[in-house]
Amino acid sequence: MTLDEFDREILSIVQQDSRLPNREISARVNLSETAVRRRLARLRAEGVITGEVTLVDRDLLGQTLIVSVTFKDECPKAYQGFREQMQTERCVSQCYSVAAPADYVLIVHAQSLSAYERWAEAAIQGNQDVLRYETTVAFTTVKFTTQIAVS
Repeated sequence: MTLDEFDREILSIVQQDSRLPNREISARVNLSETAVRRRLARLRAEGVITGEVTLVDRDLLGQTLIVSVTFKDECPKAYQGFREQMQTERCVSQCYSVAAPADYVLIVHAQSLSAYERWAEAAIQGNQDVLRYETTVAFTTVKFTTQIAVS
């Protein structure tokens, strides 16, 4: 899909606040409300906009941890099983397959460090394909955004 400047401006605006009315977006990008509505509908239909959510302050609701997971062997079946498992783990908000010494990097959110320890013992240590994992405790969220630069 090709995005023009209007699409890019609209995406920048709705990434900051998806609750803005079309009339306000239209005023900012100099298009009619109808044109903005149609463009947003197309961006949703074509999968550019994948969802609209409410963000919460993670620091008020527990502990953020960054977890690097290394497998014993490069095994597609083990990787697929791990991906499927991470899709179902509620405390895992992000899971990346990476080109690094580790095979995966996870962003995990737990109510406490002891809750994380219990989860890691079951979900990671309990996986026979995992060689090791390392956990980095995030003390302070310096920057967090879900926005993707579109221009």
